[in-house]
Amino acid sequence: MERPEGSLALPPLAALRAFEAAARLSSFTRAAQELCVTQTAISHQVRLLEETLGTALFLRLARRIELTDSGKAWAAALSDAFGRLYAANRALRAPAARVRQAVSVTALPSFASRWLLPRLGRFLEEHPNADLHISPSQELVDLQLSDFDVGIRYGAGKYPGLKAERLCGDAWVVVCAPALKRRAQLRTPRDLARFTLLRDDEPDVWHAWLAARGVGGVDPARGQMFADSGMVVEGAVRGQGVALVRLSLAADDLAAGRLIAPFPRAALTPTGRSYYLVTTRLKALRPEVLAFCAWLRREVGALRKLGL
Repeated sequence: MERPEGSLALPPLAALRAFEAAARLSSFTRAAQELCVTQTAISHQVRLLEETLGTALFLRLARRIELTDSGKAWAAALSDAFGRLYAANRALRAPAARVRQAVSVTALPSFASRWLLPRLGRFLEEHPNADLHISPSQELVDLQLSDFDVGIRYGAGKYPGLKAERLCGDAWVVVCAPALKRRAQLRTPRDLARFTLLRDDEPDVWHAWLAARGVGGVDPARGQMFADSGMVVEGAVRGQGVALVRLSLAADDLAAGRLIAPFPRAALTPTGRSYYLVTTRLKALRPEVLAFCAWLRREVGALRKLGL
């Protein structure tokens, strides 16, 4: 870059530094003490700066100095400039801090709480220098305009402009707490007429499940409805009723025995949607994002073994 010439040339740095100190301390004497020079040197540098700028910067009164309007303007600008220089000096000369790489992930609250969260410890054990920022959200975050690196989406797989990879599908399964089945007879789907039915806000899921099995006499509209699918699973675990849930969200509770499938011979009903790993092509090149995506693919393998 070429340096400006003539009247736009930068005044001498020593003069600017002397003036900034004198203006900040309101004293040539204290400025000299701070900069370890003589008061005469400060006075000389300020005079040099005034000649260079073609304007008076101080009113020299009997026992004090006072900034002129021009002096106030220059003092304000230089205070900011020297402040930035001192801050940069401290930052650049300080020992370099170890940088921790972060991966920011957006996912549905239900999937984040019931499937992703219980597994995150394994990722952090494999990558102790990485930080994860998980944001549960129902909103479809724009990864191209936001700071998020990765999205785990549940849908049809149409995500224009993004790099999308199908992870696995999902299916509806009927579940309940073991104690609930022990307390009352629940042998066939027709017995559901005597139970509280739990569901999320997906329309007509119980109706479709019952109709596919030719079950009548059960009102699919009664019972409890939760806006969050993870809450349906939690309600079932707590014995609040019999739930129709996504297998991906109930898999851990089924494996641990907190839930059971009362109709084990009933075929899984695909939801018609799948989980997708989405990111931008640029963000996908970051090593920590690559590591998270590789880990996620391995973990999802357990869901694929369930037939999803």
